Amino acid sequence: MRGFKLFLAMFAAALLGAVAAVGLFRFCRPIPEEKPALPAVPEPAVVAVPGGGALQNELAAAIGRSMPAVVLITAQKRIGVVDPYFNPYDYGRRKIDYLEVPSGQGSGFFIRPEGIILTNYHVVRDQDSFWVTTHDGGEYRAKVIGVDPPTDLAVLKLEQEGNYPVLEFADPDELEIGHWAIAIGAPFSLSRTVTVGIVSNKKRSGVGVNLQESYVQTDASINPGNSGGPLLNIKGEVIGVNDFILSPSGGNIGLSFAISSEIAGKVADELIRNGHVERPWLGVVVAPLDREERQRANLRHGVVVKQLFRGSPAAGILQPGDVILKAAEREIDSPSDLQSVVFAAEPDSQLSLEILRNGRQIPIGVKIRRSPRGWFSRSADSQSGTMPVQQF
Repeated sequence: MRGFKLFLAMFAAALLGAVAAVGLFRFCRPIPEEKPALPAVPEPAVVAVPGGGALQNELAAAIGRSMPAVVLITAQKRIGVVDPYFNPYDYGRRKIDYLEVPSGQGSGFFIRPEGIILTNYHVVRDQDSFWVTTHDGGEYRAKVIGVDPPTDLAVLKLEQEGNYPVLEFADPDELEIGHWAIAIGAPFSLSRTVTVGIVSNKKRSGVGVNLQESYVQTDASINPGNSGGPLLNIKGEVIGVNDFILSPSGGNIGLSFAISSEIAGKVADELIRNGHVERPWLGVVVAPLDREERQRANLRHGVVVKQLFRGSPAAGILQPGDVILKAAEREIDSPSDLQSVVFAAEPDSQLSLEILRNGRQIPIGVKIRRSPRGWFSRSADSQSGTMPVQQF
């Protein structure tokens, strides 16, 4: 009995010691340093653009409607090749085979369902024949029915009859800076290429590339092969005909110019009707006043007459060296100002001018006439945008 009690006492002492050891271990162990909680990273906010999806769909719809009316124009030159195999007994005459060789490409678009296409004059200039590739891959011969070098526009007609999709011209008065601008064409022969930008400026003139100028300036990318293609608004209406770019390197830097729908629509109608455009004609070549001329005559505006065409309305009335200060009561700051006044006049109407001659301001009148056929020819300088003078 005594042994059993001794066993119980020893068991109780061992159990108590174990409990005390566990408690002492928990009390004396080092407490781990608590790390500060990292701040919660907010989820990126998704900003919904009101109408963003609708705008994208509207752009895609305008492009889809317009694309079938845009064409690729391949120009060809006719060259003669001497046949090396000839009959030496035929008086030594060699046979000459005439071949059509591709010599350039551009873009265009249908403006009449019977297959009439508007493009640039420089796309068809000095070429002998043309093939037009439509949106569905069809290839058709075309012929030029009218050209207008002063605006760099030309009209072709397919020899294949049909009912082709057309593009409509936009109202130029509704165009605003910042509106969408969609260019469709075949840059570097890549047909059905679309680029998008905004209208950077409108009714831009005085660039010196064409005689009659009113351009829609855009940052939409325009490259070789886009010439003659349409520049569209978000409705798919033509706001301009893509014409040229300004660039120190020859590549696109966001300075692209399209002939405004205001000019393009009127010129196209007249080319279809007459094959040429009849314009009011003054018969002068003028240039801006340089700094020395302005300072010497104490002038703030005006253009100087450089040359007169023989038999023109201005011949015998104006003289080389005259400074035209006003036309139709409007101050003239540049050749494009005078040009716009002349082109707005009616043939056989009287144009009032105020000129400076030998230090005296003189009012005179000139009777405007219709321009003779072929009076304007594009110079090499005008293609590079460095035309120093303008004639009209």
